[in-house]
Amino acid sequence: MLIVVVLVVAAIVAAVVLSRAKGDDKTGGTKPGSAATTVASASPSPKPTAPPKVWVASKSDPVRVWVGGDSMGGELGWALGPLLEKTRVFKPILYYKESSGICRWDFFDWGKQMETVMRTAKPNAVVMMMGTNDTQSVWQDGTWISYGTSKWKTVYEKRVSDMMATMLKGGAKRVYWVGMPMMQESWRNSRMKLINKIIQAAAAQHPGAEYVDAWGLFVDASGDYVPSWRLADGVHFTVAGQERLAKAVLGDIEKDWLPDGLPSPSPSPAASSSASAAPSI
Repeated sequence: MLIVVVLVVAAIVAAVVLSRAKGDDKTGGTKPGSAATTVASASPSPKPTAPPKVWVASKSDPVRVWVGGDSMGGELGWALGPLLEKTRVFKPILYYKESSGICRWDFFDWGKQMETVMRTAKPNAVVMMMGTNDTQSVWQDGTWISYGTSKWKTVYEKRVSDMMATMLKGGAKRVYWVGMPMMQESWRNSRMKLINKIIQAAAAQHPGAEYVDAWGLFVDASGDYVPSWRLADGVHFTVAGQERLAKAVLGDIEKDWLPDGLPSPSPSPAASSSASAAPSI
């Protein structure tokens, strides 16, 4: 009789255990292997690559700074070059190509040009300003890609991104890509904003590359175009405009290459009332 009672109790316990196990399955309870799955899904994503290390610019170890782009990049270089030289710790290298841009590499291939620059000039930092001439379709592989289309945006960003990669892989520790300023003609501005957006997105993908916003430097408190810093074409800069932009870019360079507390170079002379000759766009 005692044996029968024991067997009945054992059967009841087994039934309870079995029913709980089934209940776990139905309500999403823990199953074999689920703990491992949870750990795997919680693993941290790879951290972004850190930007290349820089050193403190000095007379004994100066920083070679290449400055250029289209005609507006040339104007930036005319003003930034002397400011860099005054520090005695930066050595500017200036180059620009009028009428050039990202869209028409059949006219001037900036992708190949930057490979040459990195190989021959060997800059430690690059300052690029370009985009004025890119309010047009892209010429690629013998066909036109219409301006503003999805494919145009993809191709344009890839060219910018590839150039940034060439600069950084070629030895530049920092790339400062200056965006387009506001223009006098309203039709240009929507296109300048698109170009700036693409450049900014490309820079975000390359540690060591920085998008330098120039838009706010050339508008008033209401966000309107200020003609006093620009030539009659509504695009290029007066001497005062060139120096205004150059000082802002120099500030970004100094943040990376000069230690905290080190005095900035002496200010440049007051801008002349005469304007620079306007290069072709």
